[in-house]
Amino acid sequence: MPTARGSVRTYAMSVLLAWVLGIALPCRPQAMEIAVWGDQLVLSGPVVDGDFARVQSMLARSPAVTTVILRDSPGGDARTGYQLGEEFRAQHFRTAVSGYCFSSCSRMFLGGAVRLFTDDSAPDATEVGLHGHYDSHGRLASAAVRQFGLKDWIIRFSDGKADPALVERWINIPVNRGMIHFFNPALVRHDGVSTFMCQGPNPPGKTVFDCEPIAKTAIDLGIATSTDRISSNDFVAARRILPKSPAPSGYATVGNVDKVPLATPQGRNEYRRFLAAPLPRAFAIAPDQQHWAWNSGIADAMLTALVRCAGRAGQQCRIYAFDDTVIWTRP
Repeated sequence: MPTARGSVRTYAMSVLLAWVLGIALPCRPQAMEIAVWGDQLVLSGPVVDGDFARVQSMLARSPAVTTVILRDSPGGDARTGYQLGEEFRAQHFRTAVSGYCFSSCSRMFLGGAVRLFTDDSAPDATEVGLHGHYDSHGRLASAAVRQFGLKDWIIRFSDGKADPALVERWINIPVNRGMIHFFNPALVRHDGVSTFMCQGPNPPGKTVFDCEPIAKTAIDLGIATSTDRISSNDFVAARRILPKSPAPSGYATVGNVDKVPLATPQGRNEYRRFLAAPLPRAFAIAPDQQHWAWNSGIADAMLTALVRCAGRAGQQCRIYAFDDTVIWTRP
């Protein structure tokens, strides 16, 4: 998020660990979170087998959708990424990345007829990352790269702009923690470069921006089609209700788990994890008391918690606690 640039940009494994460790734990971690906000379909989290059918079902019920927001996804099931990318292109959707979109998520992104970045996060925390196919041990699966025709697929969905030699390099990165990272070239420049090729995990203290600089931008290579940014509707809605100055409500002390208005033991367990997380942190709860989300360690913890909670609940949520203060009041 906007002021967490050092921690957010500590390379792919950092953000993958952030997702796994529950900075905003999904209620259904085994599948993408899917929500519709006006004319936007918002997809976040890992990609698994079965998500294609779920997205198709949601689109059938949501004829107003014209834009797909891809948010904080480490990727996942390869075939689903291809299927969704092809579906989005067939429907002439535009796609936009919110936060990070890696691996199979990047193929979903390339499916957009128009491909953009959002203004949900800071520009240097908003990126698309591409690499090859990997086995369960994270090693390059060259046979799968050939089977899926990944090189030709990328060139075709980049509208013919991708450099074949460069694509060949990034689809053959030997480990799945390596990636080519594309940022908005109008807003992110480190020594004049906005694209970086990482061959594997970086040493401690190093970031994506310490990897090999690539002179060609996301626009040059057809990964994105415009440097314009759009806003995600769910972020816009959450910003409207964001508490301006969180003050204690007197409802409970932050450590009183029994007072947390959640209807499930799982929710209370997550609140305990929240209490052990570093500041800044925020915990959001839906009116139905069945859904929640929390975030920690970034400046926009409240905003992100509200957005994630609303995406899971299908309704606007409220902040229960921020840092060590309970701001919740009875509805």
